[in-house]
Formats: sequence, structure tokens, C-alpha cells
Amino acid sequence: MLTIKYTVSSAVLAGVLAWSTPSMANEAGDLLAKMRSAVHTLDYTGTLVYSQGNELSSYQISHKVENGAEKESVVRLAQGANTAAENVESFSLAKFQQVQPQMEEVYALDLGGQEFVANRNCQIVVARPRDKMRYLQRYCVEPDTGMLLKYSLVDRSHNTVEQLMFTTLDIAVPAQAATQPTAPIANPAPSAAMPPATDWVFASLPAGFQQVQDLRQEGVNGQPPIRQLILSDGMTSVSVFIAPPGAPSMLDSIGISSGAMNIYATEVAQHQVTLVGEVPALTLQRISENLQYAR
Repeated sequence: MLTIKYTVSSAVLAGVLAWSTPSMANEAGDLLAKMRSAVHTLDYTGTLVYSQGNELSSYQISHKVENGAEKESVVRLAQGANTAAENVESFSLAKFQQVQPQMEEVYALDLGGQEFVANRNCQIVVARPRDKMRYLQRYCVEPDTGMLLKYSLVDRSHNTVEQLMFTTLDIAVPAQAATQPTAPIANPAPSAAMPPATDWVFASLPAGFQQVQDLRQEGVNGQPPIRQLILSDGMTSVSVFIAPPGAPSMLDSIGISSGAMNIYATEVAQHQVTLVGEVPALTLQRISENLQYAR
């Protein structure tokens, strides 16, 4: 796990950013919105380094827009070589969701300096949490294209728990985007609050979080279905899996906590409840304590 050394200069910078003007925050928000559109609308091919916890991996990523549909290929490279090892479905830049209005309630947006990543200049944007319920997020975005070149997630102990950085990158604007520059590609992530479940409800949620999706996963071989409630604060999301009595253990299929990802399991109304998200474990526990079975 990488550690951020808190030098005097970085402390001074943090102080300056804390007093940034509203115009800087607006500019940071606009650049973040541009970035979240660019990762979905641009054609790009590159190699990036991704670390989560103590694991470090390299990926070859290719993204194209054809007839309005996104096509993405993410291949994990064999360690120490540029050859493909296996297809990876769990990693994608598409995880960066569209900007949500409630984001400003729980994050302060700041502009930082500039960096040079993958032979391109990028502008640093910092999303600083206003409470202990989420992590600090740091982006480096190419201003002209809006492409994300570098990203890191930092916990309250100043440890970088997840980060990615392109080492090579080629970008092309799709023909459709060139003729219709303002038409964004539909984001697979939910962009607005969905009607909440009526049988499972939350008495309250940490500030900024709201339920945005309610999914049902049908059971296999006669096993009971599993509910998945998705919560979002506009920057990150939490999945709440609810399994009835007799369902297989969700922990076996999800795995263990790693890097920024935390998992919290409990029982509510005799149902097995498992929460997963890139938020502090305290946030998952707080959400589970307010989950109620209303039927």
C-alpha cells in the first residue's frame, strides 16, 4: 500500500485549496463533468497501471463508440511483459458516473496544479469529502479532451488505497461526436433517483447518499432471488445485497475486502445482508444499521 508523505509544502497546499474561491470550485466541477463524459464518448487506446491495496497490475484498454454504443476492451497484461494474460470484466473507466447534484453537499471541489502524464498535460481536480463517510478523490484531467489520465483514492490516514495512471494513450474523437459534439453517450450508471423499494427501506442514510437503483438477481437451481439496492452520493456507490433465509452466502461470491473496497456483512429480519463499496467500513455499518424490513 502506498503512503502519501505529508510534507510542509503539501500541508500548505491543502490550506490554500481549502480556501479556494467559488469560481475555482465551479471550474473544477465543470472539468470533472467533462471528464465523466469523455471516458464514455471518446475513442481511446492505451496502457495503464492500476493498484488496489498491495496489488499492482497493468491493463491494455480500448474504448470505441460505434453507432452510439460503447465498446470497451480491458485486458490484463502478464506481469513483466506486454502480452495479454486474461480478459478482465470487473475493471472499467465506465465506473466513473455522471455528476450528481447531491455531490456538492458532501464534497468540496478544488483545482490543483498540473502534471505531465503519458506525454500529455493534465489538470488536477480534488474532491475533498466534508465528513468521515467517504474517501478523498484526486483526478488529473486533460483540459482539451477531458480525458482522465490519472486517478487516486485516499483514505483519512492519507493512504492511497486505489490509483490508476495511463503510461501510453492515443485519443481520437469519434466521427459521430465530431458532428454532434454535445450529445453524450448514455451512461449505464443511473443518473437520477429511482423509486425506492417498498419492502426494504432506510430509516436514514449518511449525508448525500440516496437509493438510485433496485435490482433483483434470480436464484440458480431453485435458490431464492437476491435483492441488490444501489446507493450513491454522486461520486461513489454502495451495493446492499439482501438474501433471504436459505440463500447461499454472499461473501463466497463477493470475496474479501481489498484496497479501497470494503465489505460488511450482517443480518436484518433474518435476512443475510452484505454491503460492498469504496467507502470506509464505518459508512457501510451506518447504512446497515438503518436498513429496515417494512413488510
